[in-house]
Amino acid sequence: MNGFFKDKQGNPLFLLGLQAHNSSTGTSMLDKAIAAVKLYGGNVLETPLYWNAIEPEMDRYDMTLVRDTVDRARAAGLKLVLLWFATSKNGHPNYAPEYVKLNPGVYRVALGPDGAPVPSLSPHCEATLERDARAFARVMAFLKDYDEEGTVVAVQIENEMGLSNTDRDYSALAQRDYEQPLPEALWDVELEDCGACDGARTWRGRFGRHAHEAFSAWHHARYIGAIAKRGREAYGYPVLLTNVMVGESHYEEAGKCYNSGAAVGRMIDIWKKGAPELDLVCPDIYSPVASVYARICDRYDRPDNALFIPESAATGEANALNALRAAAQFGAVGICGFGAESALDNEGNLTEDAYPMMVTMRTLKSLAPLLIRYRGTGRVHAFLQEEFADEQYLKLDKYHVLAHFFSAAPEQRRGLGSRINLRNPANRGHLMARGRGILIEAGEDEFFLAGAGLALDFIRRPEPGDENAYAHLSSRQAGQLNFLSVEEGHFEGEKWVVDYLRNGDESNFSLYAHEGGAVRLRLNPNMGMDLH
Repeated sequence: MNGFFKDKQGNPLFLLGLQAHNSSTGTSMLDKAIAAVKLYGGNVLETPLYWNAIEPEMDRYDMTLVRDTVDRARAAGLKLVLLWFATSKNGHPNYAPEYVKLNPGVYRVALGPDGAPVPSLSPHCEATLERDARAFARVMAFLKDYDEEGTVVAVQIENEMGLSNTDRDYSALAQRDYEQPLPEALWDVELEDCGACDGARTWRGRFGRHAHEAFSAWHHARYIGAIAKRGREAYGYPVLLTNVMVGESHYEEAGKCYNSGAAVGRMIDIWKKGAPELDLVCPDIYSPVASVYARICDRYDRPDNALFIPESAATGEANALNALRAAAQFGAVGICGFGAESALDNEGNLTEDAYPMMVTMRTLKSLAPLLIRYRGTGRVHAFLQEEFADEQYLKLDKYHVLAHFFSAAPEQRRGLGSRINLRNPANRGHLMARGRGILIEAGEDEFFLAGAGLALDFIRRPEPGDENAYAHLSSRQAGQLNFLSVEEGHFEGEKWVVDYLRNGDESNFSLYAHEGGAVRLRLNPNMGMDLH
């Protein structure tokens, strides 16, 4: 799976939604999470399944939780990404059955360098792997029989896998594996910042100062890959993925800044070798810093790994801008925010800090068919109002495009487009929202815009040989007043449906977008021509 998620009929899906809190599955809180997804305009709910609930006693399986979760999502018209909380939740065995927790002599706990146990199960323990894989395969087999409609489009295996408080497992089981020759699959893998490597086919000889982390990454990848293989054998439809506690937000030392063995950017090549059964390796991105966010996206947007962000902030302006960055600049195939229930107040309405991300999600939803169609073509452009910015410029082959951000110049708002449809109380934050939008080139002279807090000017660029370039550039004939049509509308599948035709006061100024809705602009291909 290198492209988009798909429904059972093979139609691509752009996943947008929210993740429930950890303990919500099977409770009334899940209904609140579903309500939040609907208010955001999302199409997918992410929620956990718990190994200890599925297998409360050894070899006694209970699928009540799975059935209930599928039923609730299906009734709400949502797709599901199920999260298999089993051996690892943030590296901890919180959701392992009691029979596992009560038998550390069988289901081994990892040891730190001082020989003391750390709060993580060892990926070197075959007994734990066998029990986890067996339970997961039972869930997948149940889904194959029960979920014929394909409500469940993906299953995440474990949660932020890795070892906390150590760089590797130092137990006798792990030491035995560490002393084995380096796996042949890793002979050609190169890691950044390794330090001294002597070329020997050992962990230290190949990976230098990152030997322990590389060793841990390989065995965690093999562990999850084995579970994925068993699940795939039981049911072939859902995408299988794992999520990552990323390292790029800090100083990138395993076991200190993130769980050692995690598929952080430095280790993703090892993970791809160790778990080929996984469709996607997915970063959880909570950093609000644009440069950090972009660096993480860049590491996971690969030819062998489409970018899907299963966890991010569900609120706030920073993530609202960064999510558009992920979709437009890195071709993300889906984005979800964590903590769905927390986005609602006690009356069931969206909180004020949920508003920015809601608008972004609606923006992406408005253009989802085009994001799918034009991914990777260079035709998808983001406008993001960075700090202190009042404008942003985009140079296209035929047009200069200049975005004006409303919040930066409130006194000029009246000249940035008619305010019809902006007086609705539901649009309370539009005019002062930090500007953001996505522009898609559907043709040389056809554009789709969605977003909030911005308006665009299109100016026809003179031809290279134009001897009257200044005159043509200055003429209103060269501006977007010379349009063919301006339409507000929405997509029904692949079909564009016009809800409202703009003209006169609603189109004689800059092209504005509001509340994440979509606008289609068709410019006159003859604008700016010399008519003499």
